[in-house]
Amino acid sequence: MDIAELTRRILDRRPTPQSPLRIMQAGHPSLRHETIAVQDRLDPQQLGELVDAMVITMREAPGVGLAAPQVGLPLQLVVVEDRFAAEPGEDADDDLHERRPLPLRALLSPRLDPLGDEDVYAYEGCLSVDGWQSIVPRSRRVRLRAQELSPDGTLREVDEEHIGWTARILQHEVDHLHTTLCHDRMVPRSYIDADYMSHYEDLSEAIRRLGLTGDITRLGPGEVVLRREPSSAQAD
Repeated sequence: MDIAELTRRILDRRPTPQSPLRIMQAGHPSLRHETIAVQDRLDPQQLGELVDAMVITMREAPGVGLAAPQVGLPLQLVVVEDRFAAEPGEDADDDLHERRPLPLRALLSPRLDPLGDEDVYAYEGCLSVDGWQSIVPRSRRVRLRAQELSPDGTLREVDEEHIGWTARILQHEVDHLHTTLCHDRMVPRSYIDADYMSHYEDLSEAIRRLGLTGDITRLGPGEVVLRREPSSAQAD
């Protein structure tokens, strides 16, 4: 089936244009299917309609990102948005995971390169593995290159660096475009029901209670960042 025809079929399954799309769960082949570039596959009107539908779906889930394979389309397209706001009186600079607000963006054919030699360990969930979390190490800093779809339908080239939680979101979504789920990258034995998260807010508790092994055991109480061993360090 032509990709434009498949896109039309998926969009038309919604009862209304304001309805979310179905999010595919782990085991659905679309999550393990190689993706193709969006450019020249969809006309501007259909691309805009798809992005709008993905944004509605992401927000209703709710999530901070969504990739086209998660709605059944093998396209190199992601939407991201993090409406995070620090609690009143809370200093955002004290956040271990460096979480900052991320405005809504639609990215085509995004590419990421890790920068520096630091990995951040944190629990991660996925809308396609509903209700579960695992500890996933991610590069603290990344370089993003992509085409961004603007609200007026134009495309612009982006080449920029990101750090902290925004870098994690981007790595998670771009992984979807390469057939990888976050739990494929998890620290072994760290896979838990999300309802147990309160027991493991400090990763040292997860290490102790779950019997985790490997590099994560080098983290001290309250720590989440590790420098990679010299043999695997990435150059800026």
